[in-house]
Amino acid sequence: MKKIFILLLLVLPSFSLLFRFGLHSMHDFHPFRQFEYNLCLRSRIFPCRWAPDAGMGYGEPVFNYYSHFPYWIGGLLSFLNISIINSTKFSLSLSLSLSAFFMYLLARRYWGNLGGLVSALFYVYAPYRAVDVWVRGALPEAWAFVFFPLIILLLNIYLEKPRLKYLLFLSLSISGLIITHNLSALMFLPFAAILGIVKNYRRIGGLIIAGVLSLLLSAFYLLPVYFEQKLVRLTEFTADLYQYQLHYTDLRQLFISRFWGYGSSVWGPNDNMSFSLGHLHWILPVLLLTYFIYKRNLNSYFIFHISLGFFAAFMTHGKSEFIWKLFPPLSYLQFPWRFLSIAVFFFSLSCGAVNQLKLSKTIFTALIISLLLININFFRPDIWISQSDQEYFSGDFWNVQRSASLLDYWPAAAGDLPNKFAPREPHFYIGSGEILDYSRTPHRITALTSTALDSVIVFPVVYFPGWTARVNSRLTPIIKDPENGAISLRVSPGQSHISLIFTNSPARWWGNLISLLALVNIGILFIYAYVQKKSVPG
Repeated sequence: MKKIFILLLLVLPSFSLLFRFGLHSMHDFHPFRQFEYNLCLRSRIFPCRWAPDAGMGYGEPVFNYYSHFPYWIGGLLSFLNISIINSTKFSLSLSLSLSAFFMYLLARRYWGNLGGLVSALFYVYAPYRAVDVWVRGALPEAWAFVFFPLIILLLNIYLEKPRLKYLLFLSLSISGLIITHNLSALMFLPFAAILGIVKNYRRIGGLIIAGVLSLLLSAFYLLPVYFEQKLVRLTEFTADLYQYQLHYTDLRQLFISRFWGYGSSVWGPNDNMSFSLGHLHWILPVLLLTYFIYKRNLNSYFIFHISLGFFAAFMTHGKSEFIWKLFPPLSYLQFPWRFLSIAVFFFSLSCGAVNQLKLSKTIFTALIISLLLININFFRPDIWISQSDQEYFSGDFWNVQRSASLLDYWPAAAGDLPNKFAPREPHFYIGSGEILDYSRTPHRITALTSTALDSVIVFPVVYFPGWTARVNSRLTPIIKDPENGAISLRVSPGQSHISLIFTNSPARWWGNLISLLALVNIGILFIYAYVQKKSVPG
């Protein structure tokens, strides 16, 4: 407990500047997405699929394709009456703290308590961690760092003691990574599989079971992503400025540069953000490797982890392009420098091997102080926005958030992108009449209209498969506006009670059902495991 208390105390400076009114500037708009997810939760919609204010107010199926777990954390905090801005800061802080905690638990299995402390601190104070939190504000990727050490920790525990409960915990952790940041899962899980097979290939059957269970748990998310990917413009997700070939790092950026900026990744080496591994993060493992070779005392875990760290770093460099071409799904990563997260994990884990040298506590203290002094200056904001939730989600900045990432999830069949924000209420495209009543929640829109003639009403929501319409309780065909794909309906003279409901497609319905059944069965298996204390065959 003492070591954990010291660890959390030393991690505190990485997020202490968040403890003030407002929020820092960031590349991503996760507070906005948390705002949208909370609308679903307040309407008792779970899992959330539709973000009604995205797409310039026409809505987009953001959460049909985007991560969920970080917004579950924020949603839980909202039920405790914590503001969205504060919940975002708390979530970022918790991601740093928990990643340190789980790295400590993992690394101490290899290197002892002091080694675990060193690995955990290196894991938190890597420059790329500061980029994620303080520059990009990449909430899902920040949480992915929590699951990396947790998955490897549970993997090791299961391989050593192949009990059912450990396999189930491993499945839950893998599923957690998938629904937290699918791109991190795409990068990390092959490394985890290699580790598991190399350490004990006889347990490959159990590992396959864990993988299948994690996929079943994540089906509510994975099935729509896979089967409905052509319904949005995901092909443009990797086009133009988002082609991975434009965003390789170079050796100077990885190993030498101390540049720090709050800009973006650009074509060529003159990026406006840091892609450093961290000087101590690679120098210390190289020195340890040299020493162990000299002493002929090579630790297989150390060799394997440092090798994986250098391979992950290699994946950020242009020389790795032949691998990217061999595995086309990697193009969805957009930025090869995302592999820095994997490199940071393995290098940080390797750094704990310094405890094998049996150095004095004074030297350990000097090492930790050096780490903090070299990197602590990265963990600070660029621009601080002193605003409350009410100010943050209103006015011009609200419009910036509603129009951000417009192209990412705009329905493919919707026509041109909108060039102006959606109106507040429906309007008559053909004919005329009155809108007597209008209300809107994330997955449901209702209206009461009165017309004298046959009319066509256009609603301020873009059509996407799943939207159904009823007029006076009768299922009514939806007409897509030819300009921007907005939902339009024909109504007859007189009063019309209209309801638009966003329903589940087969992929969404089956995904929800499979995940629910998997969760129930895993709960039953946990009870069985603790009662019977069973092991799992191979």
